[in-house]
Amino acid sequence: MNQATTGGPVRIWVPGDWNGFFGLFTNVLLNVIVLTGLCLGVVQLPADTVFGRILPALGIALPLGNLFYAYLGWQLAKKEGRSDVTAMPYGPSVPHMFIVVFLIMLPTYLTTKNPMAAWAAGLAWCFIIGVIVLIGAFVGPQIRALTPRAAMLGTLAGISVAFISMRPAFQMWETPWIGLAASRSC
Repeated sequence: MNQATTGGPVRIWVPGDWNGFFGLFTNVLLNVIVLTGLCLGVVQLPADTVFGRILPALGIALPLGNLFYAYLGWQLAKKEGRSDVTAMPYGPSVPHMFIVVFLIMLPTYLTTKNPMAAWAAGLAWCFIIGVIVLIGAFVGPQIRALTPRAAMLGTLAGISVAFISMRPAFQMWETPWIGLAASRSC
């Protein structure tokens, strides 16, 4: 820990937080718009369910979840005397959102032709994931302590490298002359 991050009073808000706030706000807003479109367009949920249940629940959960994470970050900063602690952003997970809609809700809807059964299946899946996350809260620290750091970060690094390198590789096939110019310069 360096001197720049220790000592002094813990501040709740610093100038860089505006950037984080608006970045999180626009990200979550876009995710909620996409989620609304998926629920209405793909699973054919009734509009009164989407606008009367799902979006109001998100409207309550998102501010409360973000405030709670901000509180936890502030408590950690006070406990450790650090000024470089930030809260984890809270909002709809894009990968999980698409998994639930396309792998849980859509097959249920196509089988039953009942959008409410699809919604119930999605809720059941979210409950199961919640139980798994709750179990992970207790066993996660032990797994992290027993697993070498390189093993945990290796997968993340592999995924990052794949995403960073594969897009240009596929673009090279779309415009082959760029690939030729790049290979000739090596």
